[in-house]
Amino acid sequence: MNIAVISDTLASMIRIATPLMLMALGGLLCQRAGVFNIALEGFSLVGAFAAVAVVQFTGGNVWAGLIGAMLVGALYSALFALFVTKFKADNIIASIAMNMLGAGLTSYLLRAMFEVQGAYSPDKIHKLNMIHIPVIKDIPILNCISGQSIVTYFAIFLVVVIYIMLFKTKMGLSICAVGESEVAAKTAGIKPALVKWQVILISGALSGLAGAYLSTISVSQFSEDMIQGRGFNAFTALVFGNAHPVFSSLVTLLFGLADAVGIRIELVGMNISPSIIKMFPFLFAIFALAISSYTTKLKVKGVIGHKKKKEKTA
Repeated sequence: MNIAVISDTLASMIRIATPLMLMALGGLLCQRAGVFNIALEGFSLVGAFAAVAVVQFTGGNVWAGLIGAMLVGALYSALFALFVTKFKADNIIASIAMNMLGAGLTSYLLRAMFEVQGAYSPDKIHKLNMIHIPVIKDIPILNCISGQSIVTYFAIFLVVVIYIMLFKTKMGLSICAVGESEVAAKTAGIKPALVKWQVILISGALSGLAGAYLSTISVSQFSEDMIQGRGFNAFTALVFGNAHPVFSSLVTLLFGLADAVGIRIELVGMNISPSIIKMFPFLFAIFALAISSYTTKLKVKGVIGHKKKKEKTA
């Protein structure tokens, strides 16, 4: 395998990982605040549709589509926030409901607004130019970072921003405090409901942007099944990454690499099913999570045993 093929594969990995990274970053904020949010799939699907609709009605303006998708994603996620904070709905049930509602709503609007079924492409779309980074674009392997969309660079920038916000600011401490104990957070003067609203809306906006990336930058159309489980992949990434911005983002790159290698295998016509390659990160994640769960149980048993020993000694 030559250098050019490796660079192209890594560039594809970054492009594929971009929407996963955006969704994972939003989802991990919810996770840190104690909200089990698996509605990322529905948020991004609604965002993908909103982006295409806005692009169509603005004469092909992708910037308007991206902004519109973030706003609609946040607005749609507000319904989830209402269920979770006001009505104390079970997070998993509410998430599933949001995913199902998103699928039904976009399917209905596709027929009602554009009189088509399955998929729709805007009449005109002004694609965003890829950004080529001087010097780096001429360095083998590293040039995979260059030539990406501005949304990709925004996602990478967000990793740094969210890391600083979570671990270095008062807002981040409030989010973590609510996730650890709402009672203790209230005692410290923090409003858990407000914090949950904030992280869910951010999650909705970022997931909406992820959907817009898929429907206006990755391809130039909306289709009813275009998210294809990416929201669940993003959630897997944030769980495996322990809701840490950097680690979770690295896991999304692992998913992106699996997809990129699968695409490369299809292109060269190797006699290996790409589906097998795509299974690797999932199997790795399940294996790692199983080990993590097992070691955690051992630690808990060790702590309990230590306490009992102390009691006997006393």
